[in-house]
Amino acid sequence: METRRNKQGEVSATAERLLHAAERLFAEHGYDGVGLRALADAAGVNLGATTYHFGSKEELYMETVMRRFRPISEERIKLLRQAEKEANGKPVPVEKIVDCMLRPPFMTVLVHPHFSALLARNLFMPPLFMQELLAKELPTFNEPFVAALARTLPNLSLEVLQMRNMFAGGISLIVSRQLSKIPMRNSPAFCEFLIKEMVTFIVAGLRAESMISGSDLPPMVSS
Repeated sequence: METRRNKQGEVSATAERLLHAAERLFAEHGYDGVGLRALADAAGVNLGATTYHFGSKEELYMETVMRRFRPISEERIKLLRQAEKEANGKPVPVEKIVDCMLRPPFMTVLVHPHFSALLARNLFMPPLFMQELLAKELPTFNEPFVAALARTLPNLSLEVLQMRNMFAGGISLIVSRQLSKIPMRNSPAFCEFLIKEMVTFIVAGLRAESMISGSDLPPMVSS
């Protein structure tokens, strides 16, 4: 079910309040830890507004996650395709690939700090109903970057690059979760410094020679 929109195709103010409250509460307590009444109370709307705009708690949860996840994914791909265009047929520098990978989610979390916790919950312990949706969304989120890394770092197996891409995402998520504790988090200069330091750190790990070959990896990792 899609969120109800007005004649201009915009989400109503009531739906926006529900999404804002849902992002915070689901991030803090998880899907099972939040009821519809708590969501309605936090949003300052009546209980019926939740089902009117979203149909069910499941639909509200999916919309809460995907309204940021999909734009982040699209922006990552947009930046990568621009980098590939600028490379003019040559492999994209690994530093640029990682910057394209990290910058959109990092900048989103600066504006919407609860989203990092919500994203972490869905990457590591998603509700059952989210697993099928994420299985469809995550390849688009990850595969273009693994493919770009494979062109730039041909000495590493695809399996190793997939694993290291997972490591890179974990590092970014951990740093994003710590942003609320950093006094300078709203400084553009500091944020740029933090992104560059993450890129430098992750690139060093990506470039390192692997101690194992792809055939040595267990099926869960290499799949």
